[in-house]
Amino acid sequence: MSWLVFAMRWFHLLAAMIVVGGTIFLRFALAPSVGALADEHRKALHEQVRSRWSRLVMAATAFLLVSGFVNYWVFYQTIKTQPWDHWRQSFNAVYQAAFGIKFLLSMAIFFIASAVSGRSESLKSFRQNAKFWMSVNIILALAVVGLAGILRMTHVGPTLQSISSPDAPAVAAPAGGDNG
Repeated sequence: MSWLVFAMRWFHLLAAMIVVGGTIFLRFALAPSVGALADEHRKALHEQVRSRWSRLVMAATAFLLVSGFVNYWVFYQTIKTQPWDHWRQSFNAVYQAAFGIKFLLSMAIFFIASAVSGRSESLKSFRQNAKFWMSVNIILALAVVGLAGILRMTHVGPTLQSISSPDAPAVAAPAGGDNG
């Protein structure tokens, strides 16, 4: 596995942990705690947290999209090789379906996180109902983690025995992680 692929996978997971972990903290620790503050202090704290959190959400979302596409592309290039023929016949349909659902759920997570942390007047209802939308995002994130597990479980490429036979073409080690 190349260092670039390793770094992309690691940073992809780190960005996901920031978005999901931050949402869990905001929903279950910060949101209930600010209820005890006076209205003016609560609004001031909310604005401070929102302005910082929105930057993290934007950066993590951008990196998740870039690293996810890179991870997916690298893995897709790897499975095109002849030693991966059996994998494509056995697992490709499950992998593609799980990846597609994971991608769509991720887009919903990014939208909700942006709506809750943003300033758009048209999305004010998300901020007014922030606890509900953060809970929805946590549930969606758990589904994405489950789908990532399915993707990871389908990574059963050619065995060392099948690629070490004299008539088998040379193949690189699988490059992708959970690919997005």
